[in-house]
Amino acid sequence: MAYDQTCLIIDLMAPLKFYRDHIAAFEAGAGCFRDVLGDLGLDARVGPVDGEYCAGDHSVNARGQVKVVGIAQRAMRSARLLTACIVLEKPERLRPVVDAVYGAMKLDWSPSSLGSVRGEGVQGTLDEIVHELVTGLQQRHSEWAFPQITHIDDARA
Repeated sequence: MAYDQTCLIIDLMAPLKFYRDHIAAFEAGAGCFRDVLGDLGLDARVGPVDGEYCAGDHSVNARGQVKVVGIAQRAMRSARLLTACIVLEKPERLRPVVDAVYGAMKLDWSPSSLGSVRGEGVQGTLDEIVHELVTGLQQRHSEWAFPQITHIDDARA
């Protein structure tokens, strides 16, 4: 995942008994983010978009056109960790990084496939958007625990 201080990284944890299958965990996690982004007014969908970097069936996109959330996971002995990177704004800052990495690996991607929450019309300060995302996830999806939420504010970067 490419990310900077304009991104929000959220780690969700659940006991392995809830999601023994990694596909079910991806579906549940992607559904969480789709629902909460929908509450913010995005036409949020689950699935890859043409030309996206790190393509996956469980990416969360806007309008079926731009990726706004990348999701990865890891299962341990008794728990599952699902990590999401949400691009809040300024995807143009991330595009050169992905370009360089994909170029070095001789992989194709489309820079226009990387979008952001703010680019999709969500209003408010970054702190307000983060608060809405986290509150929405906590209220709607109680099977996931929220032990770590990381956002690096521009002023501290």
